[in-house]
Amino acid sequence: MAFVLEILLYLASGAFYWWWTQNLTFFGLAPNFIFAAALSAAILAGPVKAVAWGFFLGLYADMLGVGMFGGYALTYSLMAYAVYVVKRHFDMDSFFSQLVAALSLSCFCMLFYQGLSLVFSRINPTGLKIFLTEPFLNALVVPVVFQVFYWLKRRTGIL
Repeated sequence: MAFVLEILLYLASGAFYWWWTQNLTFFGLAPNFIFAAALSAAILAGPVKAVAWGFFLGLYADMLGVGMFGGYALTYSLMAYAVYVVKRHFDMDSFFSQLVAALSLSCFCMLFYQGLSLVFSRINPTGLKIFLTEPFLNALVVPVVFQVFYWLKRRTGIL
């Protein structure tokens, strides 16, 4: 039953991200709910499940985009592994650590994806406006998504 609920949570995360970007963008900017879901799952889940969540959420982001296919899957998988390594030394459940993690990992993920894109397809997918604002939008969204995921984990046992 938990597996079915996790699939439903995955689909709901992707659908909510798609709906938000279609209806509630402000000057073409929107928080990356897929990144927030991947980071929240990486904080709450074990290492294998966290990397799997990062991979499949990254695949969903790759399917929504027109850029290099597989880049987000690799980026979010590596992010989930990095969070697993770091959360053994830091308390990732606190609000402040989630803000810092969201800001820093959002910048690192965008730079990593930018590097992959420049190496493999020689295009520049990220504009300066997105690079300067998205980490702050993600930092505002990650604690909210984490609380929803944490509530679902306590209530249903998923993640």
